[in-house]
Formats: sequence, C-alpha cells, structure tokens
Amino acid sequence: MKLYIKDINENKRYLNVAAESRNELAQKLGGAYFSVDGTTYHISQVNAEKSNDNTPVSTVIGGALGLVGGMPGVLIGGVLGAFLGNEADKKESAAIDSFNRSLS
Repeated sequence: MKLYIKDINENKRYLNVAAESRNELAQKLGGAYFSVDGTTYHISQVNAEKSNDNTPVSTVIGGALGLVGGMPGVLIGGVLGAFLGNEADKKESAAIDSFNRSLS
C-alpha cells in the first residue's frame, strides 16, 4: 500500500515511508506533525491506497510455470497466478482499510 497526503491543490503527495497505522507512522516520523515541501501536515491527513505491486509477481509465477510445464503448466500457472494475486489483493485491501480506520 502507498501512503499519501493531499496538498493545497488536492494533488496526492506520496510518502516514502511504510506504516500499518497512523500511530506507527507518527513513531516513524518522530511525531504527529511532519513537513512536506515546507507545508506542515498532521498524521490524520495521511491516507492509504492500493499499490500495483502484486500483479507483476503473480504474472511472473504463472508465466514461469507455463514455460516449465507446457500447456498444462500454462493452465496451472494461470490459475495459481490468479489465486496468488487475488490473495495478495485481499491482504492489501485489509491493510489499507485498517490504516484508514486507525486513529491518530
């Protein structure tokens, strides 16, 4: 998942930090307030959204199995890749919901 704040123009500004909750984020940032390009924000202004990192991993796994196993490998690899990608998406969605519901 990616963490972001919205600047004064409503543009998303992504943070280069990972945290499971706003409290953890405050610990990593050294407090509840932090500055981005001279503007001060509070951790309550930080939100999480889906990153698109899971799809390539599933595709590589499915493709590798397809290369090794021929046509049966392609079918098994496709199913396995879809399953792994779906599970990763579910896990990331739960983490996003947890972060966005966390209190600051």
